Amino acid sequence: MKTLVALLITIFSFELDKPSPIPSKITELKSRNWYADKAEEWKSYISENEATENDWLNYFAATNYVSKLPEELQNIQTQISDLFPGSFAEYYTAFRIKGWRSEGVEDLESALAIDDTQPISFEDQLIHAELSDKENRSAYSKKLFESGLIHPSTLNYSYNLLMSVEKDGLLILDGLHLTVPIWVLQDVMEVRRDVTILNLELAFVQKEYLSNILNEKGMNTSVDDLLQKEQSGKVYYALTLPRALIDQKEKNLYVVGLATAENSENFNHFEALKTNIEQRFMMDYLTVDFNGEPKTATGKVLSTNYVVPLLLLKEFYDDQKNSARSEELIKMIGQLVVDSQMEARVNLLLSRNKAPRNFKVIDFDVKDLDKNFKQIKGNIYASERELNNKDYWKFMEYLRTNGYDELYEKCYQETTDYDQISQSLMSRYHYSPVNFKELDSRAKKHNMLSYPALDFTYEAAKAYCEWMTVQYNANDKRNFKKVVFRLPSKEEWTMAALGFSGFQSWTLEENVITAKLKEGKAPEEKFDLSEYTIKYPWGTQAWEHRNSISNNFDCFLANVKTDEEITCKAGIKGDGFSFTSPVGTYFPNEMGLFDVIGNVAEMIDEPGVAMGGSWNHEPENSTIISAYEYEESDIKVGMRLFMEVIEE
Repeated sequence: MKTLVALLITIFSFELDKPSPIPSKITELKSRNWYADKAEEWKSYISENEATENDWLNYFAATNYVSKLPEELQNIQTQISDLFPGSFAEYYTAFRIKGWRSEGVEDLESALAIDDTQPISFEDQLIHAELSDKENRSAYSKKLFESGLIHPSTLNYSYNLLMSVEKDGLLILDGLHLTVPIWVLQDVMEVRRDVTILNLELAFVQKEYLSNILNEKGMNTSVDDLLQKEQSGKVYYALTLPRALIDQKEKNLYVVGLATAENSENFNHFEALKTNIEQRFMMDYLTVDFNGEPKTATGKVLSTNYVVPLLLLKEFYDDQKNSARSEELIKMIGQLVVDSQMEARVNLLLSRNKAPRNFKVIDFDVKDLDKNFKQIKGNIYASERELNNKDYWKFMEYLRTNGYDELYEKCYQETTDYDQISQSLMSRYHYSPVNFKELDSRAKKHNMLSYPALDFTYEAAKAYCEWMTVQYNANDKRNFKKVVFRLPSKEEWTMAALGFSGFQSWTLEENVITAKLKEGKAPEEKFDLSEYTIKYPWGTQAWEHRNSISNNFDCFLANVKTDEEITCKAGIKGDGFSFTSPVGTYFPNEMGLFDVIGNVAEMIDEPGVAMGGSWNHEPENSTIISAYEYEESDIKVGMRLFMEVIEE
C-alpha cells in the first residue's frame, strides 16, 4: 500500500511540475511576457525530464510566439529532429519556421501524412485547404469548429466583422488567427459567403493565392498597390491592420464597424456605422458572458477594437443631442476597456467632449511654444523639453492670483512629508508664492526656473494640460486652429523616446529602423527591432551604443543614478549632477527631444505610471521601455507635454 501511495504521489507531483500547454492564437491571445515565461518553464522542464514529442511542441510554440530570432527556433527544431526523426513534430516545426512558402507547405504535408489528428494542426489544415483545395475547405472548417478550439466570443467578433462589409465586398485582414474563424463561419454556418476574404500573411508569400482572390474580384494589382493606392469597388480593411500598411490612403478610409471602407469621396459613414452596430451586429456577448470564457479568449481580447466605432457613434449622438444614447455607449465603452491598457487613453478621449474649465485667457507667447514642439507622427507632437519650473510655476501663480483656489490646492507641490533637512533643500525646487516672486525678479534671477518641475500629481498634470489647451486655442497667433495638450500613451511616449522619425508602427518591436553602426561617417544599416533590443535613444545615431548609458569616452549620456567617481575622460564626476539637471542639458535624440532618459521620469496617460527613469534610477531602469510606478506625487516624476492637432 505504501508503495502504491508513493507512486501516486510521484505521478501527481510530476503533473503539477509540468507547465501548462500553449494554446493556439485562435483560442487565446496571451501577453508577450506570458509566452516568454512559458518558454523558460518548458525549457527547464525538458532539461530535467524525459520529455515527449508533445512537450517539445509546447516548448517550440511558446518560443515561436515570443521570439523572432530564426536561429533560436532552428536550434529547437534541430533538437526535435535528432530526438524524433521522421515524426510529426519534426516536419511540423520545420513548416512553422519556413511558413506558407512552397517549401514550408511541403513540410506541413509530410507532417499531416504522419498524423492529421493533432489539434495543433487543425487550423493549418484549413489554411492549406484554402490554398490548394478550396472546394473541400468546408470539411476542414467543420473539423476545426467541432474541436472546440474557437471560443464563441471569437465567432461573434468574426460575425460582426463580416457584417461591417457591404454585399459582395472584399475584406482585407492581417493575422491568420483573425481569418480562420471567418472561414469557419462562412463554411459551417454559411454566414456572409458573399464576402471575399484576403489574408495579407498569405498574399505576401503565395502569388497564386493573391491572383486567384483578385481575379475573382476583377482586380489586377499587387499587394503594395492594394494597400497604398486608391481602389475602386467595395474594398474594406479590418481595424486590426497596422496603420503603417495603409497610411497612404488613410484620408479615404471611413470606420463603418470593425472595418474601414475605402471611399474617395465623402459619404455618410455615420449612417453605415449606426446601421451596422445597432441593426446588424450581435453585441450582447460583450456585456454578458454566457460561456465562462477566460479573459484571454481571442474574442475577448479583440473586443477592444469596438472602442473606435463606439466612440465615433457616441460623437454622432452627441451631435444629435441624444444624451441618453450617448451615455449608453459610454457605459459600454467603459465595460470594454476596464482593466485594459486602453482605459486611461479612452477616458481621456471621453473627457474631450466635456466643456473645458472656464479659465481666464491671458497673454501667451504661442510662437515660442510652437517652435518647441517636434512632430512625432501625423498630428502628434511632443515638447522638446520636459516641463520646467518656469512654466509650471507660472501656471500655479495664475491659479493663485485668479481665484482658482480649489485647483490651486490640488496642484500645489507639497514638501511637508520631507524631513527638516530635505525640506530645506527641496523647497527651492518647488513652487511657492515667495519662490516665484524671488525667482521672477531681476535681482535674484538664476537657473532654478530651468530645472524640471516635479512632485506634482497626475491630476495636476491633467489640469496643466487643460489650461494650456484653453490658452493656446484662444490665441490668434497660434499655428494650428485647434489642439489638445495631453499626456502621451505608453506607445506614443516610447516611439517619441526612440527618436527614429521613420518608424512604421506604434509598437516598438514591429519597427525596422535605420542607424549608423558607429558614430561619425559610418554607413547606415537597417535593424529589425523584433530581433534586436534597443534601450537608449542614441542607438538610432550610433547603434553600437544602443544599450550603453555612456559613450566612447565613458561619459554618461543622461542624468541617472551613478557613483560619484570620475570615469569620464572629460573629468566629470558621475553624470555631472547629484540631483536633477536643467532641462535640455544632454544631447537630444534624432527627433530633437531632450532628456527622454533620466532627469525626471515622465508621466503618461496611465495614472501612477511614468516612463524613462530619473536622476535616482539606475541606468538599467532608465531606458525607453522603463516604466516606473508612483503614488500621488513623487520627487522622481515630472512630465513632457504632448500636443495632438485636432484642426489644422
